[in-house]
Amino acid sequence: MEVIRLDPSKKQQAAAIFSRAFFDYPQFTCYHPSRDWRLQHFTEYCAMGLGFALRYGEVYTTLDVKGLIAWFAPGKTHFTSAMYFVVPGFLHQTILIGWMNLSRITTCEDYSAKVQEEVVPGPHWYLWGLAVDPDYQRQGIGSRLMEPGLIRADQQGLPTYLETHDEKNIPYYQKHGFELVRSERVPGIDLPFWCLVRHPR
Repeated sequence: MEVIRLDPSKKQQAAAIFSRAFFDYPQFTCYHPSRDWRLQHFTEYCAMGLGFALRYGEVYTTLDVKGLIAWFAPGKTHFTSAMYFVVPGFLHQTILIGWMNLSRITTCEDYSAKVQEEVVPGPHWYLWGLAVDPDYQRQGIGSRLMEPGLIRADQQGLPTYLETHDEKNIPYYQKHGFELVRSERVPGIDLPFWCLVRHPR
């Protein structure tokens, strides 16, 4: 199974996969509690997020676009709110989301970024997102997508960081060498998350 850089022209196709894979993910049900809103707008929201990852990071997929993975390189793992304003669709999303939801999202994102800096203060690779089309899960696609990035981190002697908002994902990442290093809950918001680090081999 070949892993290739995502062609930006396939962003919408990739966003649909991300949307299906994360539709009921705790992070996004917290950000967007209305199921009706997610049914109408979540794919568009995911496309905006992928636009951010394509602009500032690296996004890879398979030849048949059955899954995707997004990485941020060492030195590019700290995000500011201003960075989102140059991403096409961001201002439109703020209108669709509403200021109350946007405030909750900003609080969660800022807190998780603070924790990330505490957990891995030095250079590291950030596994920002991994999604496989639900119709093709449990076929090794996620592992194959991860492999080149983990090998690269090993070659550079750098750790890899990720957080998950679903505790059930922890054993999956542990099988790939990640260690659970911290569990957190966003203050004032009922959103737990778990921080994992994979040290270079």
